[in-house]
Formats: sequence, C-alpha cells, structure tokens
Amino acid sequence: MSERQNREPEQDRERLRLLEFQLDYLRAELLHLTHERYRLIYSVSGHVYRFLRPIEAYVSGAANAIVARFRPPPPDATTPSASGEVAPAARGAPLPAGRLLVDVTGTIKRDAGTGIQRVVKEVTRGLYSGESFDMPAVAVRCEGGRLLTANGFVAELVGGDAAPDSEIAIAGGDRFLMLSDSWNAFDELAPIFAKIRDAGGEVVTCIFDLIPELYPHACHEVTVPRYRAWLRKALLESDSFLAISRTVADELADYVAAQGLPHRPGLKIGWFHCGSDLALRADAAPRDKIKAAVAGDAPVFLAVGTIEPRKGQRVALRACEDLWARGRDVRIVFVGRRGWFEEAVASEILGHQEFGRRLFWFDDADDDELSFLYDHAAALIFPSYAEGFGLPIVEAARRGRPVICSDIPVFREVGRAGAIYFRVNDAKALAETIADFLDGRRFADQDQVLRVAWRDAARRIVEVVAREDWSRRLP
Repeated sequence: MSERQNREPEQDRERLRLLEFQLDYLRAELLHLTHERYRLIYSVSGHVYRFLRPIEAYVSGAANAIVARFRPPPPDATTPSASGEVAPAARGAPLPAGRLLVDVTGTIKRDAGTGIQRVVKEVTRGLYSGESFDMPAVAVRCEGGRLLTANGFVAELVGGDAAPDSEIAIAGGDRFLMLSDSWNAFDELAPIFAKIRDAGGEVVTCIFDLIPELYPHACHEVTVPRYRAWLRKALLESDSFLAISRTVADELADYVAAQGLPHRPGLKIGWFHCGSDLALRADAAPRDKIKAAVAGDAPVFLAVGTIEPRKGQRVALRACEDLWARGRDVRIVFVGRRGWFEEAVASEILGHQEFGRRLFWFDDADDDELSFLYDHAAALIFPSYAEGFGLPIVEAARRGRPVICSDIPVFREVGRAGAIYFRVNDAKALAETIADFLDGRRFADQDQVLRVAWRDAARRIVEVVAREDWSRRLP
C-alpha cells in the first residue's frame, strides 16, 4: 500500500472531525438564538416585535429575491488550458519598467480594524518608509473610474502634510496591485484594468485566504456567494495573484487546478509574508481594566482574533475550564471584535462565572493596549482551524512571547520550529499542552518563529512583481 493510500484514512477522519466541530458550533449558535427568540416572545418587547415580524419576513424575502435575480451563473467548466497540472514558475523576463500602483480604496472606505486592513496600512507604511525598492510604488485610490493618489491616507500613516490628491496618468509598464479587499470593486475598476493592459502593464490581486471556498460554514452567509463571485471574476481579470503566505499561494494554485476554474492563461501566483512590528505611540497608557486583567501572579494566556467560528474561542475556553477544574489558577484574555455567528460564544463568555476574575474579553483594545497585553502574557494561544497567515503568532513572538497554536499548515509555515502545536479543535489537547508548558515539559523558542518587518514585507511585494519572481504558474 502506498504512502498516499496510508494517509487517506487519517485525512478522512480529520475532515469528519472538522465537520463535527463546525456542526457543534452552529448547533450551539442555533440553540442560543432559539432561546433568545423564546425570551423575546414571552417579554413585553417580544409582543411589540410580533407586529414587526411580517414586515421582517417581507423585507427578507424581497432581499433574497433580488440576490437570486442578480447572482452570477455558474462558471463555464472549461479552462483555457488542456491540462489541470500546475507547474512551479520559472522566473520570467521582467516587464517594461513602470510603477507599482497600490490600490488602497477598500481600506480608505471601510476600515474595520481587522487583519486585512492592518496588512494594507502596514504595507503602505513600509512602502513609504524612505527605502529604495526595485520599482517606484504609489498608493492610489479609485473614484468614479479614475485613479487618484492617496496622499491623505499616506499622511495619516507616516505623518507630514498631505498634498491634494491628483489624478494619475497610467504609463507604460505600470502594474496595478489591488492590495485592499476588492470584493465589490471589480466593476468599478474595469476601465483601469483596460488602461493598464493597453500600456503594457499587468493587474495583480492580493489574496488573503481561501476560507470562504474551503470552509464555507465558518463564514457569514453573505460572504460565501460574494467571495465565490469575486474569485471567479478575479481569476479572469488578474494576470497574477499575491498571497500573504506560501500556504495560501499553494492552496490557490491547487484549488484552481482541481476545480477547473477558468483563468487568464499563464496566471502567475506568488507570496509574501506579513510583518510583525506594531506602530506604537510613545505616550500611550493602557486603561485600568486592561491593567487589571493581567495584575497578580496567575499566568495570563492571550487569545487574539475576531469572535467567529474558525477562531476557536470556545476551544480555548473549554481548555481553561479543564485547567480550572484541576485547580490551575490561569487567566484567559480574549481580544477581538464581534464577528459573525458569535452570539452563543459571546453570551457564554459574558455570562461565565469566571468573567471579570479569570476570564476577560476586550473588543475595543487598540494596538498599544494589545502590545501591553502581549508583554504581560505567559503565552499566546491561537486555536484557529483556518487562517491565511496568523498575525498574532508573529506579533507575540516579536514581543518575546511564547506561542501555543493549532497544528495547521500555515501555522507551521509561520511558527516554524519555534511554536508549540496542539491537535486542532481539541480542547483537551490544548489543556494538556498548556499544563505541559507551565510545568516545563514543553518549550517554545520565539526566536525561531518567522520574523519579518513590514518594510521587508513591502520590499518582498515589489521584488516579486518587478523581478517576475512567482512561485507557481498555471497553464
């Protein structure tokens, strides 16, 4: 029996375990929402809401009808290539000299303070750090089909006075990089794409992960069809993709080949690594409630990430409950905004008997307070089962903090030999790992974790584009 055949039963068991985990999460969310509905029905507010329910149903039905009316048809199953194989990319001949026009429109319009916006802002800061790169890079924004400089956005990041934004004339060899989230921008940017190609340039799309395709049940119901439509359009409009990790680059290449998705012939795929340095204020001081969460002798474990299904907050909470039951005096601090399908776990955290004592959650911590929490944590816990990179891993390690994280491919890429890994979605395994760490049976070496500055991330982006240094190339 081949090695591949030996691996398949174990892979099937892991897939089933992941599906069971997702089912348990959604079941808890459904039970919580059902309970809340019953509570409303038998309360005064519930009787008021009863008269609004038919209106809600009408609006919901109308919205669903509109979505169905304009939902894109399934893509053609054919691809421009006769083979589904994906080959490593040889370094191609450089395109004519031009500029790298870095689109930041999405972050200017919608800065939700999540990982994507952090990447956009920090890469832009790195591009304007004063260092010399292989090609000039300019932050731009799109307005009414025109391309403008993003001087105000840049000034907010790096300081100084901002000149008024002015329209950019696309020149020969310019590359257009959609660094910001471009889910809703492709139609608006279509005239820009045409001008770029007419001038002998190329369109590059940054891709942060494939989670809506690979783990649709982890996403908001609106995200999956929107992402699906975006990816298929991006594959046809983009000359190349830049992923935020080698893992995502490989996942994209393999997924496109396996699904037979139409794409531009010779589509190039590359990657860069995110930075780990935080831009902090010299005079910043954490709020009293932040300081109180880490006060005392009990070891503090920090979990950073939006409250959503794939981040594993319930896994971390169950692990701590296991430790508390054994008499272990540990603290867990969650940092992250509310996301989606989070009502049940949020209610569980806020209503927990340990909340405010050994369990804390801050949904509004800024970078300075996050840095303070990193500095006072015994270790970072990152129990996510799907990620595109894992910024908290590199941020914690850069602050000298050990990292305990799920054993998934992208975390192995980022955490390398320096992190401590536990079986994904297994609260018992996490509890045992924390206990081993506290007792000195397992060690983390944060110096071996990936360490990249944001200016290095910016340089890597420019080098991949300017030097045609792509890692994969589709037929």
